[in-house]
Amino acid sequence: MSDRPTGFSSARNRRFLPAADPGALAPGEIVLRDATRSFDVRADPARTLKGALLNRRRAGLARVPALQGVTLSIAPGETVGMVGRNGAGKTSTLRVLAGIVPLHSGQAGCGGRVVSLLELAAGFSRDFSGRENIYLQGALYGLRKADVEQRIDRMIAFSELGEFVDMPVKTYSSGMFVRLGFSIAAHLDADVLLIDEVLAVGDEAFQRKCLRRISAQIAAGSTVVLVSHDAGAIERVCERVVVLDAGRVVFDGPTADGLLFYHRLLGTDHGGGESVRGPAAIDQRPVQVHDVQLRDGAGRTATVFRSGAPLRIVAGLRSRQGRTEARLALELRSGDGISLFATETEVALDADGAAAIAFDIPALAVLGGDYDLVISAGDLRMADRTLRFSVVSESTATGVVDLGGAWRLLTAVEAST
Repeated sequence: MSDRPTGFSSARNRRFLPAADPGALAPGEIVLRDATRSFDVRADPARTLKGALLNRRRAGLARVPALQGVTLSIAPGETVGMVGRNGAGKTSTLRVLAGIVPLHSGQAGCGGRVVSLLELAAGFSRDFSGRENIYLQGALYGLRKADVEQRIDRMIAFSELGEFVDMPVKTYSSGMFVRLGFSIAAHLDADVLLIDEVLAVGDEAFQRKCLRRISAQIAAGSTVVLVSHDAGAIERVCERVVVLDAGRVVFDGPTADGLLFYHRLLGTDHGGGESVRGPAAIDQRPVQVHDVQLRDGAGRTATVFRSGAPLRIVAGLRSRQGRTEARLALELRSGDGISLFATETEVALDADGAAAIAFDIPALAVLGGDYDLVISAGDLRMADRTLRFSVVSESTATGVVDLGGAWRLLTAVEAST
């Protein structure tokens, strides 16, 4: 464990200092007392006469409150989910606990080593490779080089970046960033783990793996504070929920009650588990996609690819009603949901009503970024599986499609014809 001092931070000092009254905090203990913080959202004044005059007129604008007297006490080993509307103060609370943002009044403190995963690229050097950034992050958390070397193979394996870990992180997509960032944070010996909505970027399989890793750290005694809009993740990880609204704690209690309170606050009493098509709709369909894998040119399972590299999509089908054939639909979407490519085919099922089928892409003609693959045994509007994968940005081109073109200077003869 780190020899970082434990205790409280105040508005005058962003370090965690021994509290004068209650004494040092136990490892994993978190305390907020009447924590207040506000922000000035005005941009820097323009360096013109007009800007100076306008800025003078706006001098009386009130600051925007982020935290208004927040008081919380979290015991070592507790798992707490923090939910609320956008702007409710969730991220500000974590930044205060991480020592990033000072308070204007009140006290805040965490006992022991605090590991925070608040922003994807926080603390990364964009010109360094992923491997070099692992050493950099380890040093920032007080680890010696030997300590990092004991963990680095596990970090890289967890991230699933493979050979791309030795590429500059400025070529990474947001999905690759979250893989690397979480892999580092998840393999540090944390007394307190602060996580802010970053898991939403990863694909479904990686999110499940992250949740399993968080569960392992909980079992090892870490205190976890998780900010997420995913009610399912909160339910799986947290035993307690804190609901923030307009910078104040409006509920603090058991997870089930807390999520119900939050949904009622939003006017959605049924929460996020409702489906437009009903929870059993897929199970009632005659044919289902039960397994999907993405493989690289060497046949290995992968989630990160190079532009122009081969990609194989392998899907397993099964029928519950003894059907002999099925229609499989596949669609590729950009990270913001725009359809880039769609195709479908008829598949013959064997005597057991099952089949395995592959779709081979000889050269992945897309530029760097995150992409979603949607697969359904029938209608894509009722998808069976959605997978997210990343493509490394190795080109100066922008957009989505990789045309594979190249610039060439023409000779005088070529230019005249």
